[in-house]
Amino acid sequence: MPDIIKHPIARVIIALLLSCFIVALLPANHDAVLHQQIRQTIPKLAAQLGTGPWDLNVNAMPALQKAFAEAQEQRTNTPTPTPAILFTGDLTPNGFLLKATQSAESANEQLLPQVTNWSLLPPIMAILIAMISGRLILGLSFAILAGGFLSLSDTTALYQLPFLAAYKAMVTYVWAPLESSFQLYILAFTAGLIGMVRVTTLSGGNRGIADLLAARAAGARSTRLAAFFMGLAIFFDDYANTIVVGTTLRPIADRFRVSREKLAYIVDSTAAPIAGVALISTWIGYEVSLFQDLMNELHTGMSGYELFFSALPLRFYCLLTLAFVFLSSYLQRDYGPMHKAEYRAFSTGQVIRDGATPMTGRTQDEIQPQEGIEAVWWAAIVPVLVVIMIVIGGMAIDTATNEDVLSARMAYGLLSTSYWTATFSNADTAKVLFIASVLGSIIAILIAITRKHEKTQQRPITLVSAITAWAKGIVGVWYAIAILILAWAIKEVCTDVGTSTYLTAALSPLISPLLLPLLIFLLASVVAFSIGTSWTTMAILIPTVVPLAHALGGLPLTILAAAAVLDGAIFGDHCSPISDTTVMSSIASSCDHLDHVKTQLPYALTTMTLAGLFGYLGTAGFYPGWVGLLLGLIAIPIILLTIGKDPEKQPA
Repeated sequence: MPDIIKHPIARVIIALLLSCFIVALLPANHDAVLHQQIRQTIPKLAAQLGTGPWDLNVNAMPALQKAFAEAQEQRTNTPTPTPAILFTGDLTPNGFLLKATQSAESANEQLLPQVTNWSLLPPIMAILIAMISGRLILGLSFAILAGGFLSLSDTTALYQLPFLAAYKAMVTYVWAPLESSFQLYILAFTAGLIGMVRVTTLSGGNRGIADLLAARAAGARSTRLAAFFMGLAIFFDDYANTIVVGTTLRPIADRFRVSREKLAYIVDSTAAPIAGVALISTWIGYEVSLFQDLMNELHTGMSGYELFFSALPLRFYCLLTLAFVFLSSYLQRDYGPMHKAEYRAFSTGQVIRDGATPMTGRTQDEIQPQEGIEAVWWAAIVPVLVVIMIVIGGMAIDTATNEDVLSARMAYGLLSTSYWTATFSNADTAKVLFIASVLGSIIAILIAITRKHEKTQQRPITLVSAITAWAKGIVGVWYAIAILILAWAIKEVCTDVGTSTYLTAALSPLISPLLLPLLIFLLASVVAFSIGTSWTTMAILIPTVVPLAHALGGLPLTILAAAAVLDGAIFGDHCSPISDTTVMSSIASSCDHLDHVKTQLPYALTTMTLAGLFGYLGTAGFYPGWVGLLLGLIAIPIILLTIGKDPEKQPA
């Protein structure tokens, strides 16, 4: 029996059955869901007909009367003296038909399909298949197919079900989002930036940054700090960050008796947090795309890029993790299994424990600098600066004729916050990011082909080899691109089957807005830890739980919840033993993988606790975000100096 359970197909079947069993236990909540649907749809239908007063048919059913009263109370615009908008509603076999009529020629209607507990099946299925079988793409694919079945009418003939469900899954959910120029630009931007990083590695740029910082290392403390600042410098990609920092500083760390566990922790705890909050990175396109879809769905008037910027000060886990890495290195304080590892390395020179199995082998698959070329930092910095300048300048040019931007510029000036907020809100963000990545890639390739061999003075990097390196970077991350495409598809599924509507209706009466960001942060942490990827976690949770925050607390709670999803996903990914970045950190640092996980976990849990309590709980109900961040920053040195010990001193 145990051998059968170990089989991949058996694990998938178990996950499918468990998903159905869990969903079947949940209540249908028909009345609460219908109430939520009507309340959300009334303002949308009214907005299409103008700003006149709202009225309700005297014979309206009780569910419509109650939802109409709440929508009327929450109306944001003032009614104007124009013809009234009359709302009526009728139950039909396919759902509830809500009508808004202003005159015989001016009317709108929307069919609200029946949403039940089964709307949670796609995200639960995706999570459980990924957790139990370890196959993320398979889990997302099954979830999308399940959405196809759930979206079909009850009157569909049985023999048509598999064909129509497959068609809807492939065409409506997977293919249709790719017809959007926004999605295509984001795909191209992500691929272009990954290729650019590969070329800067080939030309010696990334190694140059590492060597520049490593040259300043003169002891254990300065080596740790060099690793930290090197991680900050290679902010534009977490994979490049991990490989370059780990492989470059490993021999220096060994010389100054820094344990491999500590090096792996610094590498791992800098790469994803800095890439996640950097304004230009291989992450931002993905995050902005998820936010853009969410903002469009919620009709907030805010762009995905603006939401990203608004959430930055609330990224408590990422910011506190970076602070913890710096302070633990600067103060030279460790505790728990990390202190044991650091004391062993300092006192005996053993940078790995006896019996450890260092992970090696996969770093050879990474691209290396061209042999004979001097490593120079500017070969990497110049393309990155070009991308940053083109993004900023491109958005300004793209919105040069926009009325809101022109008004802000005339009223407040070019350097004002109001002007740049209007610029980022109204710019074609994805298009500008794509153009920036293309031009950055061109600059990186031009620099690469002009680099000379130190001895022969020939140019060993040809145009073909540079372009090949760029293209292989894209091919090498097909998995990430596939996740990105399926992430858009699962978002379409959740919208179509009403996942967020059901969650909002079911949880709104039970969950306080005070606790919601903390609960979202914890949920994202558990999901990401279980499945080993932050991107999939973001794709599943952003369209499902963030709308609940919007329903409970409007835009402020939405921003906090969005930050909580991103941070929780990074924490879970950061600690998960099956995460690719965790594994790569062990490989690049040549550290025993389980030793890396065990020594890192207490530190990650410390910053997670601070982010949860001072950040997501405190900010939700007691004080502004900067206060929560400040409290966390104050708590870190107190913890390190109180329970931490200097590994270079004899334990008491």
